[in-house]
Amino acid sequence: MVDKPDLGRYQPSCNLAHGLVNKLSVIVGYCDLLKDDALEDSKCRKGLDAIRSIAKGMADELLGHQCDLEVILREARKKPPLNDKRVSTSKQSA
Repeated sequence: MVDKPDLGRYQPSCNLAHGLVNKLSVIVGYCDLLKDDALEDSKCRKGLDAIRSIAKGMADELLGHQCDLEVILREARKKPPLNDKRVSTSKQSA
């Protein structure tokens, strides 16, 4: 039996990028399916190849940016807030 990753707690750093990557993946998949029915040197095949290439490039770029965001968020969680102006309880009572 193959172990499946636990995606129940998976939270992408950017839901917009995540949704766009999913939709672009569908476009890439449909292009792959449709080009099997298109003649090798036809306009249709060339158009499908162009659409697939653009969609795949966009998905790869979005994934890269999403990874960059995850690194930034991870680092930001390690640091204390810059403008932490909380007043201690001993100063409030004075």
